[in-house]
Amino acid sequence: MSRVAIVTDSTADLGDLAAASDITVVPLTVSFGTRTYRDGVDLTHEAFYRLLSSEPTMPVTAQPSPSAFADVYRRLFADGAPAIVSLHLSAALSGTYGAALQAAREVDPQRIAVLDTRSVSLGLGLLALQAARDAAAGVAPETIVERIREAGRRVELYAAIPNLAFLARGGRIGRLEGLVGNVLQIVPVATLRDGVVELYARVRTVSRALERLVEIARSRLTGVTGARIAVLHSAAEDRARELAAALQETLRPAELVMSWVGPTVGAHAGPGAVGVVFIP
Repeated sequence: MSRVAIVTDSTADLGDLAAASDITVVPLTVSFGTRTYRDGVDLTHEAFYRLLSSEPTMPVTAQPSPSAFADVYRRLFADGAPAIVSLHLSAALSGTYGAALQAAREVDPQRIAVLDTRSVSLGLGLLALQAARDAAAGVAPETIVERIREAGRRVELYAAIPNLAFLARGGRIGRLEGLVGNVLQIVPVATLRDGVVELYARVRTVSRALERLVEIARSRLTGVTGARIAVLHSAAEDRARELAAALQETLRPAELVMSWVGPTVGAHAGPGAVGVVFIP
């Protein structure tokens, strides 16, 4: 390997796109009771959502250890990488960034750049894909970092989450918000602001929520050339395909990818969520 190595974590929800783009993924873990699985390694998204619906215990997620990152960094250097750019989910949501930063300081702080993207799921995934394209084109590591930081400031993520109980349980949004959403049968649309989950809007039905996601993307991207869009879902593939088709027809983006929300993010979003991510 003679090009810059790109590393991310499993919350990027890239699935097969990671290997196809030569992105190394460090998995977080998901535990049901005494059983612990590595996200995307020991537990596929399909298996996770089956467990989520059948297990009496709720899943608990955990960040990778610094040693897990250190092992990956050392292996990539041993394989010939001249430098590493390591991109991770919002530090406001997880200690993953901190673990990666600690590992980089131990292994080679001069040749490893660790970035808090202040995003998650395919918000992080789109940035990792951009970094991988730059690396494949021979772009210098410091330029990759600069470009990712600039693009990261423009990433927007919106998701319709039919049941906020999972987010509320994990402390990612106020418990009262979760209770109100469930009792009134409102479908909340959540977003990320400064790396933190916030409630963006409330609508009455899932169909209206999908329409609202299209409206948001249209308001931000109409007239924008070269927009990159991603559609994510947690065991709601039909809804995601419907959303992707509407976005493709309306906006004709330069790139549109679709992926499942993996076990780590899915443990907090719960089943049935659908979202859109874009970089103008």
